[in-house]
Amino acid sequence: MNDPRRSSSSSHRLLQDVKTKSIERTLLPLIKQISTLIQHRSERPHITSERTLRAIGRVGQAVNLAVERFVTVGETIADDNHDIKQDMYDACKEARAAGSSIERLCDVAASDPTGYAQLDDRGPMVRAARALLGSVTRVLLLADIVVVKQLLLAKDRISRTLGRLESVATFTEFVKAFSVFGAEMVELAHITGDRQNDLKDERRRAQMSAARLVLERSTMMLLTSSKTSLRHPECTYSKENRDTVFCQMRRAMDLIHYVVKDGVLESTNDRNLSRQQTIEWDSERNTAFTCLKHFSRLVEMARPRFDRVPHQQPSAMTSSTSVAQGTDKDTNAERREREQLMRSNSERDRSTNSHPRELANMGGREFNDHHQHHQQRDVSLAKFSCRGEAAISIFLPDTREKLISALEKVCERTQDFTDSAYTTHEHRENILLLCDRAKLELNQLLRIAVNMEQHPNSSFDIDSCVDSVVGAANDLINQLVLTAQDQASDLPHLTKLGIELVTLLRTIALNHEIDRLQNSADRFHEHIDHMLEICKLLRHIAMTETLQVQAKFAEINVRIYGPQVITASKALCSYPNSKAMKENLEVFIDMWQWLTTDITTISKDILDLAQTNLKPEKQGYLSLPRPGKHGTTSKPLKPTRLDTEEQEKIAKSGLEMKMITNEMDAETDKWNSTTDENNDIVKRAKNMSAMAFSMYQFTKGEGSLRTTQDLFTQAEYFAEEANRLYKVVRQFSYQVPAGGPKKELLDHLDKVPTYVQTLQFCVKESTVGKSATFVKVDHVIQETKNLMNIISKVVSVCFDCANKYKLDFSGLSGKFTGNARDEEGNSGMQGSDSKGSATSEGSM
Repeated sequence: MNDPRRSSSSSHRLLQDVKTKSIERTLLPLIKQISTLIQHRSERPHITSERTLRAIGRVGQAVNLAVERFVTVGETIADDNHDIKQDMYDACKEARAAGSSIERLCDVAASDPTGYAQLDDRGPMVRAARALLGSVTRVLLLADIVVVKQLLLAKDRISRTLGRLESVATFTEFVKAFSVFGAEMVELAHITGDRQNDLKDERRRAQMSAARLVLERSTMMLLTSSKTSLRHPECTYSKENRDTVFCQMRRAMDLIHYVVKDGVLESTNDRNLSRQQTIEWDSERNTAFTCLKHFSRLVEMARPRFDRVPHQQPSAMTSSTSVAQGTDKDTNAERREREQLMRSNSERDRSTNSHPRELANMGGREFNDHHQHHQQRDVSLAKFSCRGEAAISIFLPDTREKLISALEKVCERTQDFTDSAYTTHEHRENILLLCDRAKLELNQLLRIAVNMEQHPNSSFDIDSCVDSVVGAANDLINQLVLTAQDQASDLPHLTKLGIELVTLLRTIALNHEIDRLQNSADRFHEHIDHMLEICKLLRHIAMTETLQVQAKFAEINVRIYGPQVITASKALCSYPNSKAMKENLEVFIDMWQWLTTDITTISKDILDLAQTNLKPEKQGYLSLPRPGKHGTTSKPLKPTRLDTEEQEKIAKSGLEMKMITNEMDAETDKWNSTTDENNDIVKRAKNMSAMAFSMYQFTKGEGSLRTTQDLFTQAEYFAEEANRLYKVVRQFSYQVPAGGPKKELLDHLDKVPTYVQTLQFCVKESTVGKSATFVKVDHVIQETKNLMNIISKVVSVCFDCANKYKLDFSGLSGKFTGNARDEEGNSGMQGSDSKGSATSEGSM
């Protein structure tokens, strides 16, 4: 008889093999329906109503019909793609056979209740369901190959275009090829973006995002470096700049190829996967944090299980230590004594769990006393024996080797911390002491396991030894985080220093001071090395795969593009009057500033997450008074950030707002060229444009707004600034003569209060839960976009009126109260000084 739980577990394994969300969403309803059908067959009584039998028959027919339509589409895809044709036809044939089998079984049940009763074992139905799920999944995976093929074709087109760009002889030819390259890059960006959103694996999504970012940022460097290389073909520095950009873009496309092909079901003619490539791209997995977590997991698997078993059970060697007693004659007093003994951690455990600073002050004599205490405690533990015989299973030799090897890998990863020239002596000593402590605790655990083999009737404190090993590992993680945090605290100073150095390099290159350039280049190399050390340590303590990938690629980009700033400076120093060389250096400096911003952001994300996970928050008493009057004001305790998927959902609204912001900037630029600096309309409009741009950056996970609460606060200020601009424009409208332009101005202006109030109400709306807060974020972005749109129209009409009637802007002020009215206007809005209170919580 087939166990339905086996079918369910196979379904879960099947979903684990699926790498994309779209295929998973397609399979889940089918899995649910078939599981329901099988579950009904197991729970139904032997006597089933005629109505139920007819329903079962209809279900079988519906399943078979749906499968038939499904495989018809699959066969159509096969006809258009010969490389997967045979595999697709085979999968469709299996799916069609499984669907027919399910229909036949349901027909038997519907037409012959007696025959239906004979199928109680559910074996045929389970086998048919398993075959159907497997074949349908294979069809979907084969169809996914077609999507992947389209993406790879787009990538290959760009690779060919890059080859043409690299081989052109004149800048005119380069411009023509570059225009084609730009169109192909836009197409690839759309396809890879869709694929990135569809990937289930967090690491693969992060890798795809990193590759796309490299391609996006390298495009401008490709233009300027190629331009300088073509204008000055004799300059080796320009050629080095250009070759580096080409190399990085090709590596990014190789990464896209790898991510796309990973998990895709290969056709019969293509089943080879490069193991070396897998090791290269996934090298960020070997971090100190992942090694420590793996070690802790192995130790936890070795935790003893004290389960009572029959007296005749033989002693067996297993991967974990289990002590089983063969008699139930223990008294309550003895049981309590044993439990108390097993819970005791003794003075050793209390001392080894002390702060690393205390460990740093512990000398050799204290460590020797510490070790002697271990031995004395083990002797006392060995004296405690059970009244009955015990079946004791100890670590397998393979398990011991795994534990020792895992700890060796941990110590190897910590060398990046101890070998760093920027690690303080105190942190270095603490790391070494904690590594020694972890080795000592593990040796103690293994020694007790050996003693348990030699004294099978004795009970040892092995459970507390496991706790001590895990505690040592956790303390080591904490110390590594402290070390990385100490180095990352230098980032603000390093960022400022980097800006000063690149500015100095630019100035020296323009002045053609070759000797000073080399000295500054050496200083900048040291600066790059320091940034690389910080990136390396941050990657080691990153607790999510996304952050690990981001830290790794930030380190790679700094290592590759950092020295290119020096190379571009040397190129400019060779040709200080070349405009192309100046542009090239500026672009590489911009790239460096992007990278330093990335490192700062990644550092904050990694350290915030590490501190949150490693230091549990204290629980507050509910009886304590709450903020606000009589506890009526709810203050967000912990503003959080949108995850990648949520940012992608609101990216469209953010992009639309960015376009409106660009229009606003264009209008204000016109005003600056025709009016004086004291134009309050221009000032307010520019302020609102800057606020809207920061909110747009939030939708991309960039900029100064880091949490949802930051966004809501910015939206409040945005609404207040719109209120002030409304009053200034209202005052300006009194100068506009009656007519069509004034009517158009007031038509747009009268809509501003409504949009302002809508945005303010949206910001003040209270929410509970992640989904509700995300909906609120989406609404705030939408309302901000709407308000920005109408403000842009108001500013544009104001400019037209000012030019047409030659109006004077002197005297306009945002402090105008708006009490005056004209024949078509309304009074100024009330409550402009109220900043409001965003009671919606940033907790998501």
